Amino acid sequence: MTYRLLTGCFIAFLSCVGLHEARGASEEHLIVAGRHDVRVATYQDIARIYERFEHFPQAAKEGLSLHFTGELLPDHDYPSKARLMVHSRDGDIPLFFGQDRDMHFPLTDRLKAENPPVLQTEAIGHNVRTELSLVVALPAPQTFTGTEARHWLRQVNACIRDLTGAILSWFMPDAHRLKIDIAPGANFEAVTSGTVRVLASNVSREPMTILLRPQDYAEDTVFRSSKPFGRVRVKIPGEAYVTFTPDR
Repeated sequence: MTYRLLTGCFIAFLSCVGLHEARGASEEHLIVAGRHDVRVATYQDIARIYERFEHFPQAAKEGLSLHFTGELLPDHDYPSKARLMVHSRDGDIPLFFGQDRDMHFPLTDRLKAENPPVLQTEAIGHNVRTELSLVVALPAPQTFTGTEARHWLRQVNACIRDLTGAILSWFMPDAHRLKIDIAPGANFEAVTSGTVRVLASNVSREPMTILLRPQDYAEDTVFRSSKPFGRVRVKIPGEAYVTFTPDR
């Protein structure tokens, strides 16, 4: 399991969340009930990231939840095709399902104590890469305001300051963009002082993700969609990817 950081100054933030470089000498292959599986992580490798998020100050994380969104490289396919499993004593627990790109990680004290391996059971030779993001609990399904958006960004910046300290945080980029999932057939608009501006129209049959910088609009702007948002995420400063690779 490796952690790829695309912005150097974000290293301090991720290291505080418990990320580390995988190490060892060789790939570990396992034969499980006739399958040829590869170990790509341990349970605690992933659990530590969630646990660190839970230790954020309550005011900083309120209304936010940590998510891993995956893709199977190199073709950006559904991560479920790799069949990543927590291989526990009580049976295998899948981490991805069907066309859902979100990782569903089972957080339990029993599994933490057992610390079973995470196995890749299909598409051996291809890796699942996940992006970390913070998903917002929207107060309304189809609208939010510029004021609310700025509050979410300040929350993430407060998390960074809490983790790294005030001095180090000066050298790290602030969170300043949102990732917004627009439903198929929906229009996304910004309404400021009665003036309507269409920001995106999704004419496809699949959700469309756009980036929004709230600071480019007045605080009293209302952002609205003609259909409920899929979700709204705060884009973590830099790029934070966790790639499930064979243990080496």
